[in-house]
Amino acid sequence: MTIQSTLKNVASKLPTFVLFLAALTAAYFVYQRWTNQPWTRDGQVRAHIVEVAPRVSGYIVEVVVKDNQFVSKGDLLFKIDPSDYQLAVDQAQVQLDQAREDVEALEAGLRAAEATIKQRNAAVTSAEGQIAQADAGIQSAEAVVTEAESGIESARAMIAEIEANLAEAQREAERAKRLAKSKAGSVETAEAKASAVDAVKAQLRSANAGLVQAQAAVNQAQAAEGEARARLVISQNGLAEAQAAVITVNADRDKAQANLGQPGDANVRVRTAKVQLEKAQLNLSWTSVFAPCDGYITNFDVDQGQFGSTGTPIAAFVDSGSFRVDGYFQESKLRHIHPGDRAIVTLMSHPDIKLRGVVDSIGYAVNPPGIANTEGSANLVPQVQPTFDWVRLPQRVPVRIRLEDVPESIQLVAGTTASVAIEPNRRNSK
Repeated sequence: MTIQSTLKNVASKLPTFVLFLAALTAAYFVYQRWTNQPWTRDGQVRAHIVEVAPRVSGYIVEVVVKDNQFVSKGDLLFKIDPSDYQLAVDQAQVQLDQAREDVEALEAGLRAAEATIKQRNAAVTSAEGQIAQADAGIQSAEAVVTEAESGIESARAMIAEIEANLAEAQREAERAKRLAKSKAGSVETAEAKASAVDAVKAQLRSANAGLVQAQAAVNQAQAAEGEARARLVISQNGLAEAQAAVITVNADRDKAQANLGQPGDANVRVRTAKVQLEKAQLNLSWTSVFAPCDGYITNFDVDQGQFGSTGTPIAAFVDSGSFRVDGYFQESKLRHIHPGDRAIVTLMSHPDIKLRGVVDSIGYAVNPPGIANTEGSANLVPQVQPTFDWVRLPQRVPVRIRLEDVPESIQLVAGTTASVAIEPNRRNSK
């Protein structure tokens, strides 16, 4: 084989070799891109969906919004007939007013009991003063009796002395009379002795009168002492009655205090009635159902006359500020995905528009298919079906993408399909 023929042979095979090399190079770059720049068609638009359910039951009397309408937080959605709930508020207000009147009556009773206690204590003080006065009267009467009895003894002693003097004067008068008859003495002397007897008799009569007066004074003093002792008994009885009355009114006051409890609005009756009123007012306020946040009302098929039950959802509310994309990536690609990485999102509804996004977070748990809830409740942990790329099927893990600057012409719909491509070498600058 000549060199010329060899060169011709090589030249004929060169295009095939170049094509093979180019294909190999392209395959390498595709593999590197597939491996190092994760991409998935298994993405989904997600949003927070809140169930709209009335908190009280009743017939719907007013509907303000319509299905798929955008509403702002606090906008009225619909109203439930408030008649029964307004009556409940009125009744609770009446009960509160009645409770306050009852408390005021109990407070008045307590004040009356305290006033009665003051009166009874004053009666006790007065009775004690009367007892002190009666004791002083008894002591004074006893002193008068003692003094009067001393006067009796003095009068009796004086009478005894005068009677002795009278006997002596009578003997002297008889002797002088006999001497005068016998001419042994003078008539004048006899007459003088007789006059002396009369004078002593007069003294005796006066002394007897003094004794009678002294006895009368003793009787009067003893009567005064008896009256003073009677007043003492009466005062002691009055004190006992007043003290018993104090005990009774104190018991009444304690009972009134126990019945009252705390005064004013701190009273348990008033507080209970206020709680019932607040509960009734709260139920009344719940007859108006408002938007929980900015968003869209959906699956809303409600009309006037329909009955709404407590806690039974009648519509769904999509939070317009919560839209995101969840991309489900093979676990083998997770090492190339980090929070903050830039992402490109393509919606199936708008395949010609590239949306920018940022990796917000990566899921920490999934439920493997075919194994029931090994990592948690199916409602709490996502269960993602793997695709059959190879014999050994990797699990898919949700990666949350936060969208940026979504054009107004694009309507995001929760549950629709999206594709997600991660740009690992580009991080969000924020």
